[in-house]
Amino acid sequence: LRLASELLERFVKQDAEANKSAVLTAAERYFSRLTLGTFDRLLVEATGPEKYHLQVQRHGAQGEAVPISGLSDGTRDQLYLALRLASLEQLLDRQHHLPPLVVDDILVNFDDARAQATLSCLAELGKRTQILCFTHHRHLLDLARAAVPADQLAIVSMPEA
Repeated sequence: LRLASELLERFVKQDAEANKSAVLTAAERYFSRLTLGTFDRLLVEATGPEKYHLQVQRHGAQGEAVPISGLSDGTRDQLYLALRLASLEQLLDRQHHLPPLVVDDILVNFDDARAQATLSCLAELGKRTQILCFTHHRHLLDLARAAVPADQLAIVSMPEA
């Protein structure tokens, strides 16, 4: 969470300085997909020298702006994941090889529909770099099978104790 907060602060600052950074544009796209279109914009506001405030906007031109503190745990996790995936996408655009992205139980606060949307996003990014997802929630395996093409999915299960 500390890393996500630091990344968020850095990209918010970068966005305010450069109008809309490529990372925030990509994060907006990911966030919309991860939230099934509930939120479709990231809003950055300068609140002072070197201080920026990020809010998300509900879908639609008249959508309300919601502060991060007003998001559910799952939606907040989706925002941080969107920023992380956008950052990774930008790094991949500049480099051909990166170490694998390793995530552990990132879907724990997501409902099944948002978990499946997330797995689909990971599958797309997985065409460019290796992604390792760890979980102990067996129901996510069915969601992964539905969202990820079979040639991209390898499931390794630990024997039950």
